[in-house]
Amino acid sequence: MSADNSKFKFRKPKDFLYNRKGPWPQPCPAHPFGESPAVLHLPWQETIDWWRHIGLRYAFTLPYSVCAYGYGVLNPGLKEVKDEEFNHMLSETMLCRFIKQDYDDKDREIFGDLLDDKDNYLVDLGAMKVVKTFKGIYASGSKTLIKHLGNYKYETLKIYIDKTDSMFEPTDGDHWELAKYFVLQGGAICATLVVHPLLHFPMDSINAITKTALPKDHILFRILYPHLRFTLYLENAVLTFKSSLLQMKWWMPYAPYPGPYEGIRELLVEGFKGMDENASYPEYKYTGKPQKIHSHYGTLLDKYFEVIHKYIIEMMTYMKDDEEFYLLKWFDYVSGSVPGFPNGDQVKNNTELRDRTIAFYLYDITVSHSIDHYSYGNMDLRKIPQRLRAEPPKRGTSFKLDRSKLTKFWDYGKYRMANKLFFAPTTVTSLIKTRYDFGERSSKLDPIAREFKVELRELDKELKEKGMQYIPLDWIAASIQY
Repeated sequence: MSADNSKFKFRKPKDFLYNRKGPWPQPCPAHPFGESPAVLHLPWQETIDWWRHIGLRYAFTLPYSVCAYGYGVLNPGLKEVKDEEFNHMLSETMLCRFIKQDYDDKDREIFGDLLDDKDNYLVDLGAMKVVKTFKGIYASGSKTLIKHLGNYKYETLKIYIDKTDSMFEPTDGDHWELAKYFVLQGGAICATLVVHPLLHFPMDSINAITKTALPKDHILFRILYPHLRFTLYLENAVLTFKSSLLQMKWWMPYAPYPGPYEGIRELLVEGFKGMDENASYPEYKYTGKPQKIHSHYGTLLDKYFEVIHKYIIEMMTYMKDDEEFYLLKWFDYVSGSVPGFPNGDQVKNNTELRDRTIAFYLYDITVSHSIDHYSYGNMDLRKIPQRLRAEPPKRGTSFKLDRSKLTKFWDYGKYRMANKLFFAPTTVTSLIKTRYDFGERSSKLDPIAREFKVELRELDKELKEKGMQYIPLDWIAASIQY
């Protein structure tokens, strides 16, 4: 022990949640170098807690399959998506996360000088190239050129379909209509398997290390602990269970994706490791601040982050001197598992970086995660398909669109079950009703927590009045629990 550490109170195993034997990240077995570390060996207490409050719901929901498949029989195929609605879906739902102005050589080869217009943006769904499809089902990557008309309103100009190397415009009739479905299919799949998982799995390391490496009375543990519940078992189930929807077995009534496990699982790798020669899919880095989203959807996220950041700043001013040692160790441990996460030396004399890093974690697992599920869960499944049973449109060919034949009833049944079980939000504990236990510091910290909730309510009201309430506050979960 160095002389600098002599003033710290080194804690005994009983001072930690699991006697210092709690969960810890390790290389993900499926892709040890392609995915974020996983947390596999979980305390029995967390297993029981998850099954009581979440797992049983899954089991009791399965009989609903009869209704889901029956609806598919009575309502075959897909609904029409008019151009105005298509524009709205790309810019006013979670699909807006794909709107970028980061161009690569392929983009410029396809769209040329159109990318020089500062009002033009791309929705790049090229990650779909790794998807292998079942017989009779089709998928394709795409690049959609959209124009910003002001105030985050967009107009779609062109759609490029990778599989057929074809470009389409709104005047191209049925080819254009089919191209829109391939874009929405790519959006549905890339949203749920490329972009959104980055809100999930990299955060598991932080969850596990917080539970294991911080004493139970540490201020950061007290702040974060109510937000760590249910997550680790949920993530483990998605990544490793043979019953996970990622496995895509034929008998699963809730497995909606268009192809087998091998290609579907590769989408997680593309999200985490990035795609070579595609500027829209960089390697994952923990940024410590919200990504730039060119939509009012992003405005909401930015405003919530500001409130959470302020809350963390005020809380951390009450950190005791003898807590710094464990806090810096926490940063060291997490930085070894989460790319871009600062280490102890980087934050030791930089409280702004320290607090922003902590705030971003809380923001990620509550607001950013919940809004995606709320947005996706409320979309019309017959307008944003996961499976398509028509070949991608090819320029110069004749084609007559029949929406009733674009999907089978069991395609819809699987999709609706997946939405009911996994995609749509099912909040067990909410951010606004979170209860904290600050122990001996309650008299100082409880008022800050109460003011935090007041500010959340005020922001929710403000966003609703401005027409930017993409998720009601009461629906924001306290943790990643779905």
